[in-house]
Amino acid sequence: MKRLAVPLIRLSLLSLIIPLIMGVIVYQGFSTNYTSRVFSEQSFKRQYESGIYKYRVLGRILLLETYERIKQYNLPVISPTSLKLIDPQGNRQFYSAYFYVNTFSLCLTCLLLFFIFGGHRKNAGFLNTDLPILFLCSLIALSQYTVVPYDTLTYLFLSAAALIIQSKQRSWNILALGIIVVLATLTRETAALILAFYFAQHYKAILTKPSHFKLNKEQGTLLLLTVCFTMTYAALRLTLGFEHALFQTFTFPQNYNIFSLAGILFFVSLTLLLFLTQTAMNEMLAFLIATLPYIILMLLVASPWEIRLWVPLILLLTIMKVKTIPQNNSMEDQTAISPTE
Repeated sequence: MKRLAVPLIRLSLLSLIIPLIMGVIVYQGFSTNYTSRVFSEQSFKRQYESGIYKYRVLGRILLLETYERIKQYNLPVISPTSLKLIDPQGNRQFYSAYFYVNTFSLCLTCLLLFFIFGGHRKNAGFLNTDLPILFLCSLIALSQYTVVPYDTLTYLFLSAAALIIQSKQRSWNILALGIIVVLATLTRETAALILAFYFAQHYKAILTKPSHFKLNKEQGTLLLLTVCFTMTYAALRLTLGFEHALFQTFTFPQNYNIFSLAGILFFVSLTLLLFLTQTAMNEMLAFLIATLPYIILMLLVASPWEIRLWVPLILLLTIMKVKTIPQNNSMEDQTAISPTE
């Protein structure tokens, strides 16, 4: 029982209590100064059933279903006092649907990160397990000054994919990974980062020249994942139409100001911090090269001030970095608390 007590307490704190409190702080303690007129069913549908947003179906459906359950069961609600200022039609139940969906997704993301960083192992240390989860949890919460129904759900799928990719490759793993890519693509186009992450983790095998035109296992898996993403991406557009099929508007350079530069500097600064030590250097570099199309597109068609755009990259880079650091913190922790002779 004593062996199980610490991991269970750690799991409860990192994947339930702390993310839940962070969600309450964000959605009750603060009011967004960026997102407006999307906090009633009518205004939400007007925004997210048109343009590029209409292809992000999974988060939209999940939020609307959550709203119906809140009304049906009269679930507790949450909202800032300024709700009517950011959406005159807004109501607390609909706003609370954002809280439920995004906070639940955040809890599940932290749960997956707990296993990715080895929190279930007896040698798990604070620096290699708790601290990275706390950092990523705080970063995700901080980025929610732009309130949307699909970002935290995307982080959940990215984390699930990373957990599978970094485990032993079996047939069921590849099948599960394909399903995750499909679900992630139904959530947001950021699903393409899963392909980049897989490439970065296996770049040596993938860049190997095929023998007699026969793909190796890693090349075959990447091809399968690419097909899953491409087919889902295309099916959404064939079903819902091709208006704004790639992006909403071309915002460069009109959308650039001092805040946009601050958003870019934020991403560059955190990335540089990750590259200041040698661990996983090649894998992270391969990942950034593979994600250049995403980075360039975000600079051209989005507002870099929305740091939520950079969180998927930072999330996967952090997983890549921390996962390869030796788990020796348990000895350091024991040394730190041992009595002085």
